[in-house]
Order: sequence, then C-alpha cells, then structure tokens
Amino acid sequence: ERTADVELARLLSERRAQELQAISEISRAISTEQRIEILLPLIARLVSERFDFYHVGIFFVDDTRRYTYLQAANSEGGQKMLARGHRLEVGTGLVGTVAQTAKARIALDVGSDAAFFDNPDLPGTRSEMALPLNIRSRTIGVLDVQSTKPGAFTESDASTLGILADQVAIAI
Repeated sequence: ERTADVELARLLSERRAQELQAISEISRAISTEQRIEILLPLIARLVSERFDFYHVGIFFVDDTRRYTYLQAANSEGGQKMLARGHRLEVGTGLVGTVAQTAKARIALDVGSDAAFFDNPDLPGTRSEMALPLNIRSRTIGVLDVQSTKPGAFTESDASTLGILADQVAIAI
C-alpha cells in the first residue's frame, strides 16, 4: 500500500512538473509576440496542444460588463463560434459566471452542472474549466478549457492553469 502511495505521489509530481514546464514554454511564446491578433490564437493553440484539451477559448469582457465575446479558439467548433461573433451574457454559463465572480469554476460533468452552457458547436465537451483573466482586481476576460473526458479537472489543475491565466492577462 505504501509503495502504491509513493508511486502515485511520484506520478502526480511528474505531471505537475510537466504542466509547469508547458506553462513556462507558453509564457516564453507569449512574451515574444506583441500583436494581439496573432497572440490570442497562438495561446489557444499552444494551451490545447500542451495540455491535450479538446477546446480552448479566450473571451474578453466588453466595456459595459454585460457580455463576454469569444476572441480566439483552437477547435473547429470554436472557429464557427468566432465566425458568427459568439458572445455570452455575463452571469450565464461557466464563462459568464467566471466573468461575474472573478473566480475559477470547474464543471466535472457538464450534463449535471446548472451553470453549463450547452453549446452545439462543441458536442464533445464532457468537462470544462473557466479561469478569470484578472488585471489589477478587474476581470478582463476568461480562459475557457474543455475536455472530452468527464472529471478531467481538479483544483490542482485550476491552480496550475491559474498561473497561465495570469500570464495571459498580463500579455493582453
């Protein structure tokens, strides 16, 4: 039993180290690009690739603080959403809730989460995590990541990806 516990701790430690290495690589890429129209799709693609997420979306909160607008996405469904100017009302869905509360939110099973916005463009989503992009105590946007696996996210993932969300907010 102790051997199994030690092995599990080792595996978790390795995973965490790999995630932090991925965040470091993404942060370096972020720091080299100055143009927002290139930066945002780059972030969405790199986060999806490095963390093996089905969908990554970056939303901005509008000046009225009433809506969040999708600004970048890596998935095919996300590209469709971008093309039609996808927006969510602040307070609606995970993204809108995070924009309103400035706190990360995880839906381990999107089918049973009352705050989940069932998006027909992303039919493969089984779990979702939304993280605020905060600057000086103000939420300017939301980093939304989705997985095809139920229960894919933990509080530890929220902490790790929170570091990345902070880097993205600073870059923006």
